[in-house]
Amino acid sequence: MEHKVFLGYSKSPADVSQEIQHATNVINRSGFAEAQTWEATPATGRLIIETVLRAIDDSAICLFDVTTLSENVLFEVGYAFSQQKHIVLSVHRTPKSEHDWRAFDIFSTIGCIFYETGSELASKFMTGMAAASEKTLWDDVSQALDGHSRNSLFYVPTYHTSEAERNLRRMVGKERDLGTKVTIADPAEQGSAPLAWYVNAVYSSTATLLQMSAERHDRNRLHNARTAFIAGLARGLNRPLLIVVDEEYRGPVDYKDILYTYHNKKKLSEKLKDWLGKAFEGWRRENPQAAHLEVPKMELATELKELKFGEYVAENESDTLDEYFVETAEYEAVLRESSVVFVGRKGMGKSANMIRASQALGDDRRNLVCLIRPTNYDLDGLVDVLHSLGGDGNQSFLVESFWRFLLYSEIAITTVAAAERLPAGISPGTPVAHLRDYLEQNDISDEFSVRLERVIEGELAELKEAPRQSTIQKQRERIAQVLHGNIVGNLRRLLGDALRDRHRVALLIDNLDSSWTKSGQLHSQAVLLVGLLGAVSRIAEDFQKENNRLQSVNVTISVFLRSDIYDEVIKEAREPDKINAKRIDWNQPELLKRVMDERYLAARPAGTSPDELWQKFFCAEVNGVPTMDHIFDTILPRPRDLVYFCKAAVQNAANARHSIVDENDIREAEKTYSKFAVDALLVEYSSTIEHLEDVIYEFTGSQDLLSRSAVLMLISGGLEEGGSEAAEGVLEGLLKISFLGIEVRDGEIWYPERADQLRKGKILARKTSRRENREERYQIHPAYRNFLEVEPWA
Repeated sequence: MEHKVFLGYSKSPADVSQEIQHATNVINRSGFAEAQTWEATPATGRLIIETVLRAIDDSAICLFDVTTLSENVLFEVGYAFSQQKHIVLSVHRTPKSEHDWRAFDIFSTIGCIFYETGSELASKFMTGMAAASEKTLWDDVSQALDGHSRNSLFYVPTYHTSEAERNLRRMVGKERDLGTKVTIADPAEQGSAPLAWYVNAVYSSTATLLQMSAERHDRNRLHNARTAFIAGLARGLNRPLLIVVDEEYRGPVDYKDILYTYHNKKKLSEKLKDWLGKAFEGWRRENPQAAHLEVPKMELATELKELKFGEYVAENESDTLDEYFVETAEYEAVLRESSVVFVGRKGMGKSANMIRASQALGDDRRNLVCLIRPTNYDLDGLVDVLHSLGGDGNQSFLVESFWRFLLYSEIAITTVAAAERLPAGISPGTPVAHLRDYLEQNDISDEFSVRLERVIEGELAELKEAPRQSTIQKQRERIAQVLHGNIVGNLRRLLGDALRDRHRVALLIDNLDSSWTKSGQLHSQAVLLVGLLGAVSRIAEDFQKENNRLQSVNVTISVFLRSDIYDEVIKEAREPDKINAKRIDWNQPELLKRVMDERYLAARPAGTSPDELWQKFFCAEVNGVPTMDHIFDTILPRPRDLVYFCKAAVQNAANARHSIVDENDIREAEKTYSKFAVDALLVEYSSTIEHLEDVIYEFTGSQDLLSRSAVLMLISGGLEEGGSEAAEGVLEGLLKISFLGIEVRDGEIWYPERADQLRKGKILARKTSRRENREERYQIHPAYRNFLEVEPWA
């Protein structure tokens, strides 16, 4: 026999495992290969997973059945992939398994056999392997791997928010602040990345930290399947691996010896610190001569496979963003000494603007920069308090008090931390020393999450004990006393003394959508955020005051907020016209093109033309259309999407060993990108549009241009109940998120990004339908058509 084959599969359902065992017998009888199942692997006295991995090591080919997306099996796939085995995947054909496979789709570059019987599986497997190349998938993907970095961590969080997830994010954030290079596969930011991205993230990192999701959480099955594959990959690459689960997780028995179950924050912190310390020390022992070296500029003769465009998520490239950041009018507005709210959809560059602005402002030592990211703070408790207050007049007062306490205390902590980093430290008797002592005396030196939890507990207790007949004034006095007493006033005075010589104190607040969740508390969440928007100018004005007690401080506050949330929040504002808001958009193709141009030029010799990227490495046309025009016609006009698409196209070309990105590489990138766009859409908006995933999938196989009645019929098919009124509400949501565009004139489609644009577009569409004597029509955005197999309108 020429080949030795290992077969991995789930024991249930029994009918599927029986078909696979039958396929094993067929392969063995044929003489094509010696096939062995995991069940035939003896595990006496050893961990099951260790004997399975040994069997994979001894095999040249691995056939894995992923019908059920079994975590055990996908761990084995990741391991076999890293060991450069020939991998074949199989799925027992049913409507549900085909839907799951399309939704998962991280393995679009791996051949998959759909089968109904074991004989069919065996036949397709042997036919495919007989014609297969000697090269493995690893040979292709490894063509563009980055170097192995010291003190680097790859972290994969869950889709949902839990106590364990919040604490892990805080701890990972602290590691990043301490200088650890952190790459985060955050599904809320990037959706599902392509296979090559995950491989490179594990390969180039010193250690891999993963988090599994409990069964009760949304999308847990897809998340755990992807995470299991990454775990197997890390194991195969000998990267230190820590998998964190909560007590409700009921994973496979094979996993129990490599999991860490979360019990409390303290034990998790100790475990993470000890694990990371050992991982980093192990790397230093293995690489004693390694040091940070400047990456040389690439010469023109560099092959396509060496093109690097950086990350498509700003948080993962903060250390290199300055090399290719595109400065826009919105960015300049952050640098100007004014307080403003920046509004844009995910992927528009809000975080990139914040990160680059913090770097630029921090380069001037006269400035103090304070970053506030809600991923580090649990706002859910405060939302609960607001919800318990109902619609009474205390809500706005509580929100105002909360944001004052948060922002003043964060400025104070940042001020002390900056002074402690100076060579001379903090001298006794100085204003900064007085500020530090005050923080310690009032327990404000702890991280904010601890302080906030304490305040919320006290506030809830006060609300329960407060007499119902108390006047609003009395209730507000109690709220203010519990929340901060006179701390805010004292902090204002102490900060004035400590910061009077600063040129500017810049507060940058990002990721406020982390608390925007699907619940009956969206009104309270809106009140919380509109309170911040209203407090921005008032707090800045407060710091401008100067008298015999207070020193004036130039404080500016920039808030970065998702556009759909802003449109909802602004409805709660009493004076929306007083909120200084700027919209971030990339509707000018030349400006968006600069995103790729600057990333290319960052690795090229000085004087290189930006057009060289497109002329030297990309084909001139796709389907008779200039390549750049074709790409812009396909993607959503966002930096994240353009970088993702171009990276996918280059990866496809490198894997195929092409000298340039050709039309086939572009078409393959369209498939990968379209899946990414759908996945990102679901993660981003499932919290605000009910049954969004079911509704989106109803559009599969439809035409791209649809009448209003056809759209409502498809939407109704994805809703469990609610009737026409619910369908109309979802249609409105699909327009707001640009899944659907609206035909405003015959053949002219708008994809509105703002509430006022949508209102105008609906009026134009209504007039057009009357003039043309037909229904209003909507079009599915090109970004989603490939994955949903949408056909052109005939």
